[in-house]
Amino acid sequence: MLVRNLDFLSIPKEFSKVEVDIYDGKSIALVYIENKGYSLVLKKDENIDSVFLLKTDILPSNVNGHSDREDFINVIKMLLDKVYSVSDIKEYEKQHQEHVFLRLMDMLNEGTDVEMISEETSKTYTDIEKGFMKLELDIMDNKINALNSSISDVSSNLDSTVKGMEENAWGNKIRKTLDQNW
Repeated sequence: MLVRNLDFLSIPKEFSKVEVDIYDGKSIALVYIENKGYSLVLKKDENIDSVFLLKTDILPSNVNGHSDREDFINVIKMLLDKVYSVSDIKEYEKQHQEHVFLRLMDMLNEGTDVEMISEETSKTYTDIEKGFMKLELDIMDNKINALNSSISDVSSNLDSTVKGMEENAWGNKIRKTLDQNW
């Protein structure tokens, strides 16, 4: 019997989404997928420009001291850099990535301007759902490839060890034979 547990593919039927205006009609939306992670969406006038999936267990209520916090903020920085790279804006007018991160998390935590999105109400939901399924499968593929590589390494090391032992055994037998004949 072949059994597969696909619980890792099950995704909530609704996601929480918050959005912050950045500059010149561009905004960053943060979508929280419970027990899976987040999606950061860069939008220009309601058109999606970039979507990033972040598989992490950071909770909106507890963002301080988490090991993934800096990586999360760096993704926001990449999105902000993309927004500001095509505009002539003074440095002091640019939003700081950590402030954007904290504002988005606070909005989720406090329930401020949270929009619930589902398959019926948002194309973004479907994109994120498929993306997370693909991400989970990619993670499994990477683990399988790493396991196969480890098995291959152990196998080749075992082969060379056995050959070394056989060569030593033959060498010892030849030496004994030669020593006895002298």
